[in-house]
Amino acid sequence: MGFFYFDESIHPNGKFALGALAFAEHDLQEVVAEALREAGMTPRIDEFKSGARMDRSPAQRCAREHLRSIVRRHCRIGIVVAPHLPRQQLGIEALRGLKKVLSTNHFESAAHQVFFDQAVFPSSLANTKGAVENLSEFALTYFFEQDSRQVLGLQVADLVAHTCALMLLADLGLAKKTVKAGENSGYDPNSDMELGFELWASVRYNFFAATPPPPSEWKSKLDFQVDVESRGLHVATTCDPKVRASVLARFGSMYLGCIH
Repeated sequence: MGFFYFDESIHPNGKFALGALAFAEHDLQEVVAEALREAGMTPRIDEFKSGARMDRSPAQRCAREHLRSIVRRHCRIGIVVAPHLPRQQLGIEALRGLKKVLSTNHFESAAHQVFFDQAVFPSSLANTKGAVENLSEFALTYFFEQDSRQVLGLQVADLVAHTCALMLLADLGLAKKTVKAGENSGYDPNSDMELGFELWASVRYNFFAATPPPPSEWKSKLDFQVDVESRGLHVATTCDPKVRASVLARFGSMYLGCIH
């Protein structure tokens, strides 16, 4: 059985809400619990929150690195982008994005559980009935309004949503932070690196995407790219045109070649 976890990152300054579908072929409950314990946190009591001040919490920073490792080793990623208002639209678009992912990708098992964080949908789920019925061809069990302290995979989705939202903010010119390259980056550890680039490098291999073209078809190494738009990206038709353009530029295709 597969497991989808959905959480969102909302940015009024960028006029968007970005939701992440973090998928794993196996339940992430125990691997996330172990990651939190290694960071000195108590699973189901303490919680990783990507919006926390990392400079004030060594435990949160440590948990973030462990969860990034979980994403790299266990997860595939789908992205959903909608306007930040009305808030209830994101849930409907999430279901549309889920259908796209399920319809265009291969999975080890046919049945999946789908967990949504709290407040993704309006208090009444009546408006989602039609969208859920559109997914009736798939063997899905839904869990709405879930507590991320208890459903630990949602903390992974939180990290992915925050990471991808910062990448989009950078593409929109709204986030210009730089960080040190650090050890094992392939660059001078003390050199400055744009945050958006550093985040992209950490997740670029994990998106739901089409198979890359064979090397015999490349005109240059820059052609080592995969199509994400058709397999792992859903953008609401109501998105601001500038946001849509940036989403497609940042996530529509993913370069997988050398960056050093």
